[in-house]
Amino acid sequence: MAKSEGDMTIEQFEELLDLHGPDLKNWPEEQVAPALALLSISQDAQDSLRLAASIPKLAKASPAPKAPASLVNRIMTKVKK
Repeated sequence: MAKSEGDMTIEQFEELLDLHGPDLKNWPEEQVAPALALLSISQDAQDSLRLAASIPKLAKASPAPKAPASLVNRIMTKVKK
């Protein structure tokens, strides 16, 4: 869907989503009503919002990978020189 009610396109919505995150409270006030209008009719917008909201949860669920001890030792040896 390229264009929607309130003159917000899915492309504009996704750009604002990237800039301000999935919580519409953080969006510029003048963009909230057009975003809500688009969300009410666009499955693509709903999917994008749901995906953006899930990213922090996924990041917390996955522990950060640890570097092998041998790599850490090599790096520390070079730093000390």
